[in-house]
Amino acid sequence: MKKFIPYLILLGFFIIALLVKNWRETQYESETQTQPSGQSSRGRASLDIFRDPDAEYFFTKHARCRMECRNITQKEVKEIVRKAEVNYNKSDLQASAGPKYALEGYTTKDRQHIRVIVAPKQKHLSIVTVIDLDKDWECPSCK
Repeated sequence: MKKFIPYLILLGFFIIALLVKNWRETQYESETQTQPSGQSSRGRASLDIFRDPDAEYFFTKHARCRMECRNITQKEVKEIVRKAEVNYNKSDLQASAGPKYALEGYTTKDRQHIRVIVAPKQKHLSIVTVIDLDKDWECPSCK
């Protein structure tokens, strides 16, 4: 009987190793499982940056021009960004300069239905452009 004890211990370690490996694989699969929208659950966790009340915002020249033309304030843009309702069909998560998210919603002030294109950077959120989804505005050329 004493001869089999080392083999039984080895067998026990082997079974534990298989169980741990299987558990890790199922954890990884559940974390990276693709959602119907095409975005993985890991990507969704990164949306918390939009909800940060202390986040720094950088408005591009183009975004400021579009906002002025469409009567959209910085406060309204920040409101939509904090809600973080992403339209993945209009987002470009594989952009060479980093992902760009299309965040959509209605402003509380005048119920404007807008889309904000946001490119999260290391130290700030870059607002690329702002679009009114319900009304076509006659805007000057914004470059």
